[in-house]
Amino acid sequence: MNSHQIDIVRLAWARDLGLPDSSFRPASGLPADFRPAFGLPADSRPASGLPADYRPASGLPADFRPASGLPAESRPASGLPADRTLLVDDTARCVRFVVLDGHAVLVGPSDVLERADGVPADVLVTRDGLADVVGPRRGRCSGPVVLAYLDDVRTDVGAQNPLLSHSRRDAERVLSTTPPDDAVAARAADATTWVTVFDDSAGEADAVPVSAAGYVEWQGFLADTVAVTVPSHRRRGYGKTSARLATNDAIDSGLIPQLRVAMDDAGARLFGRSLGFTELGVAIAMDLPAPG
Repeated sequence: MNSHQIDIVRLAWARDLGLPDSSFRPASGLPADFRPAFGLPADSRPASGLPADYRPASGLPADFRPASGLPAESRPASGLPADRTLLVDDTARCVRFVVLDGHAVLVGPSDVLERADGVPADVLVTRDGLADVVGPRRGRCSGPVVLAYLDDVRTDVGAQNPLLSHSRRDAERVLSTTPPDDAVAARAADATTWVTVFDDSAGEADAVPVSAAGYVEWQGFLADTVAVTVPSHRRRGYGKTSARLATNDAIDSGLIPQLRVAMDDAGARLFGRSLGFTELGVAIAMDLPAPG
């Protein structure tokens, strides 16, 4: 990601949070390894869960498996910025905390922001940490999710000469055969552009849709991106193909692909890395039910 692209990402998030366009500025004095503090280590490598042709940087044993989430060294610890912007909104129906490229923004009622004073960022980006500062009004929590971005079109795909569709109906056929949690998350993204890849190994007449990726324009600059693959066809390159074609289409449309992935979903984060996404931030939000 170059500085201009990062500025665009900052601008999009500032507008989404209701802040002035220049609000997201990197904090000074952060360690050089700030980004990996909430991201995956630079040399992380999965043994399974990615297309067979995925070749990230070496460094971990070939049998590395993040069996219970992310490796300890990739969890939020020290290194998240203490520098933050506060936006008081006493009518807010949720509290939002976003860390992006060296700067943090906390949005919510004044009493919540007061309780958050002095609470480290690496605590606020956890569900328990945010719940503690929200207090008894706490409601449903969304996140934490890692925010990752793709800088340019790429030509690497997992399946050569794939049979494709841009129909939402075919994407729905994929969603109907994926685990419920995956399908719900993909539908929640409300993508408007889809790329579906078929398995036509039995012939085009018997081809079946096995992977779909889509995106929707967000804040005029970014493309919120999702990708799903039916379980029986994972690790065979179909997911990488649909995601690559969808992100290339978004970039060709003048958008920067944005991937929101649960912080503890090591497989999805490593898949994002295999596509070339760079993790730049983390976001979490907690609903505030109406009093009474």
